[in-house]
Amino acid sequence: MTGHSLPAKAACRDSMINMGSDESVLILIKHCQDMKQQETRLRLITFLLLLSCMALVLFMTSANLWQHKNTGSRQQENEVKQSPAYSRQGCPAENLSTDSKRLQIHLRSVPEARVSGALYMTWDAEFGQIYNQEKRAIVIPVKGFYFVYVRIALNCLVEDKQFKRFFVELQQWNKGYDRNVTLMDALDGIVCAPQGSKTVFLGRLFDLSEGDHLRVLIMEGYELITKSSFGAYLT
Repeated sequence: MTGHSLPAKAACRDSMINMGSDESVLILIKHCQDMKQQETRLRLITFLLLLSCMALVLFMTSANLWQHKNTGSRQQENEVKQSPAYSRQGCPAENLSTDSKRLQIHLRSVPEARVSGALYMTWDAEFGQIYNQEKRAIVIPVKGFYFVYVRIALNCLVEDKQFKRFFVELQQWNKGYDRNVTLMDALDGIVCAPQGSKTVFLGRLFDLSEGDHLRVLIMEGYELITKSSFGAYLT
């Protein structure tokens, strides 16, 4: 009995060891399977997130394209609606000269000897080439609204404390009606005293026609002028 009990105990120990090893292997296998399932779930979730992001990007891109397309179509419709009006009025760029300086001019007065009576002022063009020296006038090249200005500085050289009158007119002339029309005028004066000086300014917006001539007529007080400028530009 003793001889039989010893082998039996040894066999039991071996079987317990074998059972312990098998259980560890089973636990390890189950753990690996759980890890694979979790990895599969994570991959699936990641894939679904990527699909969602791609779908969102495609939706936003399509929405932007649709919006731009609608905006472009509305702009084209507006252009089509406005085109008849533009065709009737004509494109300003087709009527105007390509040289923008021809649509504005700035003049400086030319000194002259003292004279009596009314006199049209003579000018030198600082920029712009629409000045008629013979008529002493700015010539309007195209119809439009022009801002016309005249600036005249006065000074009395004789210190006798007398008041000297000054009267200036801006006149318009066109061969179509062949008469002078006064657009602006100013009546002023200055006292002949030490350091006595004054500036007379005229400026206004006018609707002028092609071929209009603008010139400055000094009716009285030409000898009081020290310097002056005259100009016009298309607005």
